Amino acid sequence: RYYISEKGIYLEKALMRKFSGGASHIHRPNKKESTEEEVSEERKAPSHVPKSVPKTMEAKMLYSKAMIFYERGDLDQAEKKLIEVTSLDHNFTDAIHRLGLIYLKQSQFSKAEALFRQLVSQIEHDAIYHSNLGRALYEQEKFEDALTSYLKAIEIDNSRPGRFVSTAEVYRQLGSTEKAREMYDAALKLDPTNIDYLLTYAHFLIDEKDFEKAKFYLDKVLKIQPDNSIALEMKKECDE
Repeated sequence: RYYISEKGIYLEKALMRKFSGGASHIHRPNKKESTEEEVSEERKAPSHVPKSVPKTMEAKMLYSKAMIFYERGDLDQAEKKLIEVTSLDHNFTDAIHRLGLIYLKQSQFSKAEALFRQLVSQIEHDAIYHSNLGRALYEQEKFEDALTSYLKAIEIDNSRPGRFVSTAEVYRQLGSTEKAREMYDAALKLDPTNIDYLLTYAHFLIDEKDFEKAKFYLDKVLKIQPDNSIALEMKKECDE
């Protein structure tokens, strides 16, 4: 299957081996793009939700230390500091959010779910919190709940195509293939040249035996990247 993320969708290693012999020509984030979004949604731009302010100087200092560890990639130390922060200030949303992101990275999805549920109860109209809750639920195969979370995220902010792709995958798991198509189409309307989305939709269409439409999207990939080995192998599968 494909690996859901808010930035995009990345082929799992097994599928990459199947279609490319281990080599990949699919899009990867460049240095200017956030690697955070490969696994979850990070708030990078100003939001309608105000940045939370810690209640004490101690919580503020601990959060600053946690962020140093986080940016270095030392998630274990960042986690410890953030737990200290949240014990001092139970409503420090930035710390709770960052801790939730760490748990997503560490595949501790039930812990992430608990934190993002807390966040959406505190701040209902934040699409990022709902989207990350959807991710935590999806990974636990709580697909109905994940769908509710992703649809709520889209209702609040429908500008991120990755949310539509993630929702399509949930619909796919639930067997709602027409709804999944609608979501893939919506994502590609927002980002029509995203190779990850094009390959993912093509793979979905191959599974649905809709080979002509799959080839249509694979041709779009090959127009952008003529040597994309995954798209070339997928086209062969369509013709078999």
